Amino acid sequence: MIGLRDIALVLVLIFLVPACFKRPWIGVLGWAWVAYMAPHRLAWGFGRGLPIAVLIGGATLLGYLMTRDKERKPLPRNTGLQLLVLLCVHFTVTTVLAHDPALAYGKWSWVMKSLLMAFVTITIFQDRERLRWLYLVMAGSIAFYGTKGGIWVLRTGGGERVWGPIGTFFEDNNTLGLALCMVLPMLLYLAREEKRRWVKRLLRTAFGLSIIATIFTYSRGAFLGLAVILAVMIWRSPWRLRFATALVIAGVISLPYLPDRLVSRLESIEEQTTVETRDSSAQGRIEAWQTGLNIAMANPLTGLGFRAYHSDAVWDRYFPGIMYMKSRDAHSLYFEVLGEHGFLGFGLYIGLLVWSLLTLRRLRKRWRNHPEHGYLSHYAEMIQLVLVPFLVAGAFLTVAYFDLYFHLLSTVIVLEALSVNAHRAVRLHAVATNGTHRPMRGGAIVPAPMAAESPERRTHA
Repeated sequence: MIGLRDIALVLVLIFLVPACFKRPWIGVLGWAWVAYMAPHRLAWGFGRGLPIAVLIGGATLLGYLMTRDKERKPLPRNTGLQLLVLLCVHFTVTTVLAHDPALAYGKWSWVMKSLLMAFVTITIFQDRERLRWLYLVMAGSIAFYGTKGGIWVLRTGGGERVWGPIGTFFEDNNTLGLALCMVLPMLLYLAREEKRRWVKRLLRTAFGLSIIATIFTYSRGAFLGLAVILAVMIWRSPWRLRFATALVIAGVISLPYLPDRLVSRLESIEEQTTVETRDSSAQGRIEAWQTGLNIAMANPLTGLGFRAYHSDAVWDRYFPGIMYMKSRDAHSLYFEVLGEHGFLGFGLYIGLLVWSLLTLRRLRKRWRNHPEHGYLSHYAEMIQLVLVPFLVAGAFLTVAYFDLYFHLLSTVIVLEALSVNAHRAVRLHAVATNGTHRPMRGGAIVPAPMAAESPERRTHA
């Protein structure tokens, strides 16, 4: 069956694939569009099966290798990049030594493709305008489903769950809720710096509808992530009292119209604190976490490789007992990495995360209110907030290798490189002004103290 959506998708590919080859940075944007929106999943006919990720990704990599982009920069030499390289090496070693190498290889291949595009991003997105386009594509692609889901909830009353696109990483309601929580800060911060009024309104509308869609995923992890990120965003906002009041009023007005199913789902979060009231989902999580810890204790350097939790033999060995749920999932990004890659892999993973958070904090303070390079502080604060729901809701979800997460960390490395360039430019400006100005910490330029006038100069004058 051929539909208009299939035809439209083919027409887009006809123009996009050559553009990806000629301009690899456009290819990265196209890859992000495919990865986070999965437009082929919206088609009804042959378009659903088109390998558009292979077409766009292949054209991008070929173009990257064969064309000369004057904006292509070398990989920056910073701690974040070194940790990312070590993590890739460790993932490869644990795959070779995995409990089931054939099963682990499939996930290794998927993760490495995401990391490969992250490295490409680092080299060709060390530019403010390109980086802004990348953030817009990331946020807009996922917010499309937040907008779509929010409109559906308003039309139907939200009696059923909001789901993600079929065949994607966030197809499940839990991972969709997490993805929407992650893009909320991006939508708000990108709207703040957007000069086009219609784009600004579109981003803010998507922000509001995505909040509604997140709630109606019926995901308890998404509920927690949403509550935390909204609280942090309100606290960081200069209009915190206004936003908090609006949120409370909206909650009071909508409470009588919420479906009983959603209310009971929210109330069930508190019930997971005791053994007597804990449901099977929470019990499965606890068993999975214990299994992951047991695996890491027995294999501290390598774990058991990707998809270790998918093996019955692993469960029988590392969670012995007569009655258990055999979850087939880690149910936590932390225990996912711990069980699959051991304490060494977990240390590299958390080390990269900690470096990113510290770097973002430093950039946010250094370039705050700077007239030329203030965007670095703006983007650093945005990514800080994006990582908050990932760390909170991700504690209950198997999302350690979410490609959006690694893609965002690659932009942290880019921001650090741009900060180094900005600091160098500030110093050069100080030199160009013949020493009458000097660079200070944070990139600001302040007058240097005047040198004492020599007696010869006074006599000559």
